[in-house]
Amino acid sequence: MKKISLLTLLLLAPLPRAAAEGAKAEMTALIPAAIPADRPAQPKLTADLRLKVKTLGLNGQEGPGGAVSRALLLLPHDRARAGVINFEIEAGSRAGVYQCEALGRGTTSTAPVSGWQWGLIGGVTAYYIPEDAEDGGTVPGVYDLRNISPDLYEIALLGKPGAPEEEAAVQAAVKSKTGGSRYFSGAWRDWYPASARVMPVDMMWAEDSQAGTQGEGTPFFERRSVPSGAASKARQAAQLAHNPKYYYGPHGRSGFALHTDRWEEPSKKADPKFAGRPELLDFRWRDTNGCVKLRPGCLNLVNEFIAEQAALGRRVQLEVRATELLDEVPQLAENREGTGGQPQDGPAAGRP
Repeated sequence: MKKISLLTLLLLAPLPRAAAEGAKAEMTALIPAAIPADRPAQPKLTADLRLKVKTLGLNGQEGPGGAVSRALLLLPHDRARAGVINFEIEAGSRAGVYQCEALGRGTTSTAPVSGWQWGLIGGVTAYYIPEDAEDGGTVPGVYDLRNISPDLYEIALLGKPGAPEEEAAVQAAVKSKTGGSRYFSGAWRDWYPASARVMPVDMMWAEDSQAGTQGEGTPFFERRSVPSGAASKARQAAQLAHNPKYYYGPHGRSGFALHTDRWEEPSKKADPKFAGRPELLDFRWRDTNGCVKLRPGCLNLVNEFIAEQAALGRRVQLEVRATELLDEVPQLAENREGTGGQPQDGPAAGRP
């Protein structure tokens, strides 16, 4: 149990330097041997993690205001690489610790842009928007999590409608089941795969939870976007009516989310117009729109984790940490055909 207690201390409280270094060494248990990039990695990563740990020890810990349960997202410094998200479901048929691949690098371009960083994805040069820009990489620190469920949220759908059957599935997923929603969120249509019952997750910067984390000292202020029209202005007003501090965040950013996309939809894979697109062949090419991107199967498990812990009366959070321990982990993509294509899909913008 020594390994788990050190990990718990590392994530939930400040430590003296020597103890923190020891805990960091113990955290290597969460670093995978390799991360598959051309197929869903959760089954393999989870199986390997369960050989090393039985529990993360991050659920039901003492935190600001009471009991806190956390998921842990580890991201590499090299933004060309995927990281891993770790969390634990406590009860039911899917109880256990989980690990799956995750992206948090922000908007990407295959053409050079002044001031952007660059790296290599499958041997192709990619350029990344700066971290402090609106759609930049995920900022390390602690975020409060809440499933964007129609039971709790009024949801404004963004983006152009798709095919009729696709649109029907999306509308069913976001239809409010209550008379008055407690929260409000704008969400892109392509965050709702037609063949997977998943929902995006609100990530709100937890101002009171940054002590002892990589978020400590991160600038936190309002930088509200200028509405692009009447509909955008109305969404912003609705969001502020539900949450007056929605547009406050790290570096003035706001509206983070955990979400997925439709690249794994059978209809999209079979559509000739998407043939050879790198997003189909290598997860690392998928744009995160300034948020965190998961595959649909992983997001479904995260939805269950959040629902379970919230039902237990616990504050649910995500801690994001950047670690050099992931920078040398092999990222496997056996089929690299087509990786010279354009990675963007849809508008290069995050939450409204």
